[in-house]
Amino acid sequence: MQVSKWGNSLAVRIPSHIVKQLGLQEGDNVEALFTRLKSKEEALRSLKEIGKKLPSGFRFERPKD
Repeated sequence: MQVSKWGNSLAVRIPSHIVKQLGLQEGDNVEALFTRLKSKEEALRSLKEIGKKLPSGFRFERPKD
């Protein structure tokens, strides 16, 4: 996900396919881990280390470095 400017703040938009997979709605509370990752492999390793599982059918869509 990409960090964008939103007023005087920064924001991260959640892609619609993730919103649908998780069944998120406006006003829901979510737990987020913010880490700047440099590669897909680093991101997947980080998720595995903290014991988080991706939703069934999740596709990691990150541009190549």
